[in-house]
Amino acid sequence: ARPSGISPLLMAGGFGGGGGKGLGKKDATNTATSSTIANKQIKFKPKQQWDRYMDLKAEAKIPVGIRIKEDTESKNWLGVGHVRSKDGAYTTVAVALQRALVAEHAKRLYPLQVSPKKTLEWGILDEASGEWQVVDKSILDDPATTIPDGIEKLIGFEGTPDPATGYYCIYDGGKLKLGEESSFK
Repeated sequence: ARPSGISPLLMAGGFGGGGGKGLGKKDATNTATSSTIANKQIKFKPKQQWDRYMDLKAEAKIPVGIRIKEDTESKNWLGVGHVRSKDGAYTTVAVALQRALVAEHAKRLYPLQVSPKKTLEWGILDEASGEWQVVDKSILDDPATTIPDGIEKLIGFEGTPDPATGYYCIYDGGKLKLGEESSFK
């Protein structure tokens, strides 16, 4: 007997059927633990990292940006926001770990330039020289890079405000404060 309102096609397609295959079973290949950060796959959420950025307000804010790798005509960097890290010790690690968060915000800010098909490079701006330094994710696997446990609590990201989506925007009395980068300088 089939539940009322559900067509046989839906049940045949795997919708509404019991099945339950594989539930509660662990894959033997996933039981090994690794201490490398690349295998931990830390998921960063925009609000959580913005809160951590605010908690680190005593630390220097470092501009972070992206550029399209295969764009041979223009090697312009697109500013996406800022990162902070505890004692400024994990700036490049912060960019490497939060690169998905940075890329996602770059897609919001620059929808015509940044698309999923483009290969990106991430970087930090050395404000003294005005030069961008490329940050590659390979630093996460480098034995010389020190990455402490709980690194996600020692780094933060604040994106450039995007009034179209409301991300990283500051409101005062329910009104958007335009021209304000952040109230957490």
